[in-house]
Amino acid sequence: MKIFLMTAPLVMEEQRQLTALLNEAVSLGASIGYTDAVMQYPAMQKYWEQQSVIMAEGKVHIFCAQANNKIIGVVGLEACTKPNGDHRGEIFKLIVSAQWRRRGVARQLMTVATEFAAQLGLKLLVLDTRSDDITVDFYQSLGWIKAGVIPHYAQSTLGEYQATTLMYLPLTPDTQNIL
Repeated sequence: MKIFLMTAPLVMEEQRQLTALLNEAVSLGASIGYTDAVMQYPAMQKYWEQQSVIMAEGKVHIFCAQANNKIIGVVGLEACTKPNGDHRGEIFKLIVSAQWRRRGVARQLMTVATEFAAQLGLKLLVLDTRSDDITVDFYQSLGWIKAGVIPHYAQSTLGEYQATTLMYLPLTPDTQNIL
């Protein structure tokens, strides 16, 4: 397995594999922006097309885990473009194929994304994740800190409204003092 920063534009095969990965996660109940793996498949394809454009503008960085020429995991990093937020970034769409889970892929993806964020000069990362999911404990094991919970934040694949946990990770000593 190898992990690398994807380059823009994403080729059709990369978009196809990323869409399939996202679709698999949604079909298994992941809370990553979609609620119906079948009906929203075209929207998932469009999402990766849009990410390719944003990547080309340098606003988003997508890291992928690949094994046997197949994308098995992905995570995104978006640096804030607001003048008062140019020190922070957001982690999004951490997805690992079901057959590759519990093998350290997500941990490696997060490590690479975090190290890259630090190289960009970012001082703080944020993310949100479903509160009743194993991801909260996973992120905490990587040093992420809970900032709070927002009830009824996102609709699940079953149509229920679920809470999300906001988390942050200080990347530099001066942001670690906010603890």
